[in-house]
Amino acid sequence: MESWGVFFLGLIALASLVQAGFVVTLARAGRRVATRVDDIQRQIDRDIRPALDNLTRITRNVGEISDRAVLQARRIDDAISDVLREIDASVRALRRTASESFGPLFDLASFLKGVRRAVEVYYRLRGFDRQRRGSGERYAEDDEHLFI
Repeated sequence: MESWGVFFLGLIALASLVQAGFVVTLARAGRRVATRVDDIQRQIDRDIRPALDNLTRITRNVGEISDRAVLQARRIDDAISDVLREIDASVRALRRTASESFGPLFDLASFLKGVRRAVEVYYRLRGFDRQRRGSGERYAEDDEHLFI
C-alpha cells in the first residue's frame, strides 16, 4: 500500500511541476502582452495625443467664433432695428409736416378737381339736352355697335 502512496505522491509532484511550468509560461506571456500594451499606449500618446489636443483647441476656437458671430448678429439686428425705428419716425414727422404745410394746397387741388368734374358733367348733360331737343349730334353714336 505504501507503493501506491509513493506513486500518487509522485503523480502529485509531476502535476505540480506541470502546473508551475504553465503558470511561468502564462506569466511570461502576460508580461509580453503588458509590454506590448505599454508600447501601444506610448505610441498613442506620441502620435494621437497631439492630434486630439489640436482638435480640442480647434473645437474651442470654433465655439468662441460661433459665440462672437452670434453676438455680432445680435448687434447688427439691434442696429438695423434702431435705424428702421428712426426711419419710421422720420417718415411720420415728414408726413405730419407735409400735411400741415401743404394741407391748404391739397384742399385747393381737391376743390379745383371738383370744379373740373362739375364742368364735365355740365357739358355732358348739355349734350343730352341737345339730343332730346334734336339739335346736334347723337351723344354716344360711336358706341352703338357695343349694344345688342
